[in-house]
Amino acid sequence: MVRIRIPLTALVYASALLGFAPLSPHMETAPLLLFLLFWGGGLTCDLRRRHPVGAPLATLLSLGFCLYYGLGLSRANLVLPLVHILTLLLGVRLLTAKSPRNVLQVFLLSLFALASSSLLSLEASFFAYLVPLVTGITVGLVLLCFYRADPDLALEKRQLRTVLATALLLPAGSLVLMLVFFVILPRTGYPLWDFLNPAAGARTGFSEQVTPGSVARIAEDRKVAFRAEGPEIPLQQRYWRGVVLNRSKGSDWIRTAPPEGEQHRVAGGSPVGLTILSEPQRTGFLYALDPPADLSGVRAARAADGVFRLRRSPEKRYRYRAESRPGGTLTAEGADRQFYLQMPADKPQRLSDLARDIRSRGTTETERIALLEDFFRNQRLAYATDDLPVSADPLTEFLFEKKRGYCEFFASSFATLLRLSGVPARLVGGYYGGDYNELGGYYAVTEDRAHVWVEALVENRWVRLDPSTLAVNAASTLERRQRSGLGPAARLFDALQYLWNQAVLTYDLGRQLSLFRQTGRSLRQVSVSRETLGWSFGLAMILAAAGGAVGVAHRRRKDKEGKLARAFVRRVQKKYALEGIGPETGLLTVARRSGDPLCLEFAELYCRGAYGGVSLGPEERRRLREILRALG
Repeated sequence: MVRIRIPLTALVYASALLGFAPLSPHMETAPLLLFLLFWGGGLTCDLRRRHPVGAPLATLLSLGFCLYYGLGLSRANLVLPLVHILTLLLGVRLLTAKSPRNVLQVFLLSLFALASSSLLSLEASFFAYLVPLVTGITVGLVLLCFYRADPDLALEKRQLRTVLATALLLPAGSLVLMLVFFVILPRTGYPLWDFLNPAAGARTGFSEQVTPGSVARIAEDRKVAFRAEGPEIPLQQRYWRGVVLNRSKGSDWIRTAPPEGEQHRVAGGSPVGLTILSEPQRTGFLYALDPPADLSGVRAARAADGVFRLRRSPEKRYRYRAESRPGGTLTAEGADRQFYLQMPADKPQRLSDLARDIRSRGTTETERIALLEDFFRNQRLAYATDDLPVSADPLTEFLFEKKRGYCEFFASSFATLLRLSGVPARLVGGYYGGDYNELGGYYAVTEDRAHVWVEALVENRWVRLDPSTLAVNAASTLERRQRSGLGPAARLFDALQYLWNQAVLTYDLGRQLSLFRQTGRSLRQVSVSRETLGWSFGLAMILAAAGGAVGVAHRRRKDKEGKLARAFVRRVQKKYALEGIGPETGLLTVARRSGDPLCLEFAELYCRGAYGGVSLGPEERRRLREILRALG
């Protein structure tokens, strides 16, 4: 025999953990440890069936936590204090005795905790927590009905399995309904609850400004910036163009509006179409394989220098189609050479001297570029992300003293020297590389692949130059990192995350309407003959009639058994003058209160048939009627 409170208690603590787990990575240490302490303490109290924390103390603790974390609420910090309050309320409730009311509160708080985690992160793991939590709570509610009628109710293992199997049908049905409602319920074009957590998810690996010398060390970030679905592309062509920085400001580079009349066209190359799914970011620049020919699928503005930017807030995931021509040429019609030769007046003297020497030895843009590349090689510059130059003149320190830096140092110094040498140049920011995931057929481009390179104007064409590849250790640092790739487990996890993003997170109003229109067109194309309709209708009517007959027979059998149970309660209540017997009182409870062995035999025999999954046979019914007659 298994007491019903044991599986119910197990579901209570499992539900609390499932609600808490997705919040734990975002919580502060103190509330996180407090919840774990309350969870363990509550479980110990339930095992010993002693609960020192009564209702007054629980209320006092709850008010104290609400007051303490409520004082930290602000417009900029709204979600995390609420998460802490919610989690601690759940923990306090676990410490108390598990009355039906308290069990309901634990289930409700667990659901709220999981729902609140979606304000912090909505990764694919949310669904992994949601399914078992809904299942556990639904089954727990069924067990709670038994527990409320008789807290000491014990069932045979076979009976318990039957109850659990029946209860599992409810979450199975609810999950199907949940999927249906997800598809058909009206959706908004913008997330309604973003105001609760305006900074959630806003991150980027590159910015609109290149500032070498601002930090001595940069940390790698493996968060995904975007995914690009399409065919495999050689590493040498995996330059993801995002922004053009066209103005030098000291050692920094920024973006300004390109000169009027300038137009870019892409010629040659092999056309490649990629579907880009971008993670939330601040800048709104749209990435495409270099050189990009066209973008579609989002409302974006295209600048004269071929830069695409969203017209709306980019702080949500979005997808679009990018058409590119890797290996093609980016022509510059009407380009203002003087605009791309501008330099600030306070140029570093050593850079000016070097540029003057290059200019005197090279007569064409191509010769000057070759001379500058030779200089970079001869300097034996190293690609590095630590111990970086941070002086007032970081480019001079990079080229002549420390001789170590990352892509911003290489690109900024190279473009500066090109302009000082009389070669129009600009910086291009984006990403380089990406890990191809064969499971999903896409590239995962992470933030640590953010990159900056140079474009030089040569014979009315913008030529891509990557000075970082001139580093003496480029093969062992930059290119090796690009070839490292993801392990099998990481590829599988990322493919699941990509599927989640595609199916759930980017399922917005536009995709919903598109699905409805496509479904409508498909239905209109379906042609069914009148004869087929007639056969289908007839078969449906036969199945409905058969189902109805089975249902009526089952109902009549249950009615007969129900009459026996109601007669039993009336006679026992009358014979032993029992009070407080209501419709929710279980037969076993009534039998135990009577103290009559005959009553206990009736209750156990009846429950075995009612909850054991086996219908009462003629012998069992005869015995039940004999007991009823004996009870008068």
